[in-house]
Amino acid sequence: MPEQGKKKILASILELFRSKDCLNIRNVRFQHLKYMLIFPLAPVFANMQEALFSNSVHLIGLDGMTLVGSAYCVGAGLLFALTKLKTISNISHLLAITTAITFVLWLIMPDSQLNLFVAMLFAVSLGGCAACASFAYVFVLNNTERFIGAALISLFFALNQLDFGLSIVSGIFSKIYLTALVTGTCICLLLYKARDFSDVKDNSKATLNPALKLTLYFFIAHYFVETFYTYLPGSSTQAAVIANGMTGILVIILAITLQFITKRSIWNMCNLFFIAIILTYALYFTQEGSAFRSVARFIHGFEQLGYIAAYYLLGCVFKKHGNFRLFKRCLIIVLLINAMAYVIPGIISVHALNLLPLVATFTSSLVFIIFILMSPAYSKYLFFADWSDDFNCSDMTESLRNLERSGILGNLGLSPREKEITVFLLSGEISKHIAEKLFISIHTVNFHIKNIYKKLNVRNRAELFAKFNSPDLSFSDHKEDKES
Repeated sequence: MPEQGKKKILASILELFRSKDCLNIRNVRFQHLKYMLIFPLAPVFANMQEALFSNSVHLIGLDGMTLVGSAYCVGAGLLFALTKLKTISNISHLLAITTAITFVLWLIMPDSQLNLFVAMLFAVSLGGCAACASFAYVFVLNNTERFIGAALISLFFALNQLDFGLSIVSGIFSKIYLTALVTGTCICLLLYKARDFSDVKDNSKATLNPALKLTLYFFIAHYFVETFYTYLPGSSTQAAVIANGMTGILVIILAITLQFITKRSIWNMCNLFFIAIILTYALYFTQEGSAFRSVARFIHGFEQLGYIAAYYLLGCVFKKHGNFRLFKRCLIIVLLINAMAYVIPGIISVHALNLLPLVATFTSSLVFIIFILMSPAYSKYLFFADWSDDFNCSDMTESLRNLERSGILGNLGLSPREKEITVFLLSGEISKHIAEKLFISIHTVNFHIKNIYKKLNVRNRAELFAKFNSPDLSFSDHKEDKES
């Protein structure tokens, strides 16, 4: 690699390391709790299969865990492909009912090939639930809600691991826990309302741009490298799941600290995830029962950083650059690739188990190296792009609706043009796009923005978002003033 290229990558890494996000717990809208919970509930299933399905029953030469995991991914893609924006709430209701029925049938049937087939049908419908939930997660929630939702995925899974390993409840805990999760999933889906999706923008010009490609790379990579661990010897023993659960809970606390207190960029989580996973697999070259193998199982708890970072980043970027149609296409592709992520290590574990740590270490290292080499692209198209202020503010959909109803901008001393530009800013538009829509120069737009910030006593767009999303700002009071 040329010396100039190395310097560019190093400069980008240092720049990304110093980058920050800005989330505020006050931005959580409790009426959206059903959309925050549903997303964590359904995907947890994908991480519980080793404790739920017996390897003694096979179909077409594959074990239950591999078949059900693949069915979950394929079902999510195929079912979601049939949905439309106008019908997503109705389809969510139907999937909730189907999931409940097939789940009950799976629970009451004894282990057999028929039972495994029913489990696959259940996984297909639950995958559809997760797909619909993922759409709500991306397009309905704001950044803070999205991050908390992603953290809940990890928390639910870590708590399940810890309780399962400690055997606090009886040996059937996993199915009891899954019953609670499925029940919650179905209830949340049945509470979906069509009007909550009415604010989703139909970005007809959405394409798979560099920002989306980079985000999808990490999402697929994190899932692919993580799946290998499930097939490693001893990964589902009592000691292993306790270690994973304990570390996982601490890691979730670390993630929340990074985001809400130190304001560190999500990019740092991505790197910590890769480093931890590579170290985990490397330590699996040591002998079973050694201290290093035990340490590996604790370090693996850092997998939670990967889940949180992947889901949060995907949601933020897709809401900005994607639309419903593009989201469906990408989701189908991602889920099909994720289905292969189960099959590949599953085949290796059957025919060459001793090679699994080597393949896992090599694969993880390779995707991490590619991730690092793409640092300049992540800096340019994501974290320091001209739209990256979106990472530093809440989603303004609800506030903009209040803004239109209240006429609050009329009381702030802004000119008609400044009001217009303020609304564009709060919608997440960049200066270039504002200039194009208003048929004025970027210089004029920036001049108006400077005056807006001065009049509203804010320094940047993040503070502008915070000002208009603050609970101290009463829309109803201004509405009454306007009407009087």
